[in-house]
Amino acid sequence: MKKNLFKKTAGTCFPVVLFLLLTSFIYKNDDSKTITGEILDMKCYMASGAHGDGHKDCSVSCITGGAPMGILTDDGKVYLLIKDGKHSDAYDDAKKLAGTKVTATGTVSEKGGVQALIVSEVKAKS
Repeated sequence: MKKNLFKKTAGTCFPVVLFLLLTSFIYKNDDSKTITGEILDMKCYMASGAHGDGHKDCSVSCITGGAPMGILTDDGKVYLLIKDGKHSDAYDDAKKLAGTKVTATGTVSEKGGVQALIVSEVKAKS
């Protein structure tokens, strides 16, 4: 009888422990990262490399028109900006800062060679 109780307990506990372990691996990439760089409109940047002060007005126009945004860091890396469901105001704030230097915080995700920052906070760099 004790063996049956042990088997039932082990049979119930094993799937629960396995689920918890797998869940921890899935969500381990929730570390927040802060990135500093220029908010880009990805349309012009990818088509012609356009960015900087001379491109600010166009960047504002393109982003306001719905072009995707990114951040170009000083070391040349580009992160696609993604709206976070919990912090959607931060993404909207980033739109208002098109063409300027910012400090953005969020979760970095990489899929298929594309790096993205799921934005939780954006501040103009002073």
